[in-house]
Order: sequence, then structure tokens, then C-alpha cells
Amino acid sequence: MRAVLPVALLLALACAGTPAPVTVVGTETDLASLDGSWSGEYWGSGSGRSGSIVFEVRADSHSATGDVVMIPKGANRPLHRIHDANVSEASIPTSQLLTIRFVRIAEGRVSGELDPYHAPDCDCALLTRFLGTLRGDTISGTYETSGEHSRDRATGEWRVVRR
Repeated sequence: MRAVLPVALLLALACAGTPAPVTVVGTETDLASLDGSWSGEYWGSGSGRSGSIVFEVRADSHSATGDVVMIPKGANRPLHRIHDANVSEASIPTSQLLTIRFVRIAEGRVSGELDPYHAPDCDCALLTRFLGTLRGDTISGTYETSGEHSRDRATGEWRVVRR
């Protein structure tokens, strides 16, 4: 089941720095329903990827910041977002996190995507899109990851709770 608990990974988040805010799109009412700090986890349906999700939404500024830690089964470090071609693989910090790039909320439905990231299991660039439903202080939903090749498609579930 979801064996990766956010506690240890939250410590890594604290050391990784603050991500740049992203714009959250929605009505004032929808944005207000997302206001707060959220944490939870995600798990893949067969990919072996799982990890922690932490993000914060400030409705008054229409912005959110957030990170995702994604660790494939058997890996010794989290996946990292794609960098400039001039950045060497060896210079990428092991504590780097994936960044939430875009979030939209409409009538309780939350959608968004992560910055593209490199996955060593397929040695390819992947993009993850997520969709969820807000119910009270919980958002749960599904995600789909796609890559350069059709075989790189994977799905999973995620859940976060307002802290």
C-alpha cells in the first residue's frame, strides 16, 4: 500500500528551498476553497512510483507553491526535473524535487501538471497531469504520466489533506 509517509520526506522538502509560486486559476469562491497548506501522497498503478506531495495555496494572491517527491521502486534517489542541457547529471542535487507547474480549480475539480522530469527507468522525459476532487479538507484523484513513447504512459492515484 502507500508505505511512503510524508514525515521523512517533509524534512527533505524543508532543505530543498522554496519553489517559485505558480498561478492558480479559478473563481474567488473556488480559490478560497483551496486556501491552506496541503500534504499527502501518491502511488502508481504498476509503475512502482510513489511519494509525497506538499503544496500551499494562498487564495488572496491567486498563487500556489508546491513540490512532489517521486521515488521509483528500487531507486536510491528522487527523480529530478529536466534541466538545461548545460547542467551535468552529476551536479543535480539528490534532494531536488519535482515542481507543480500549473493548477486550476472549477466547481471542486482540481487539475494541473508537473514540470517535465527525467525518469531513469525509461531514460526519457515524462510529464504528469493530475485531476482531483475537493471534498472538505481532502483532495483525491488520479494522475497520468506520459513520455516520449507510448509505452511510457502510466497512471496512479493521489490524496492530500489540508493541515
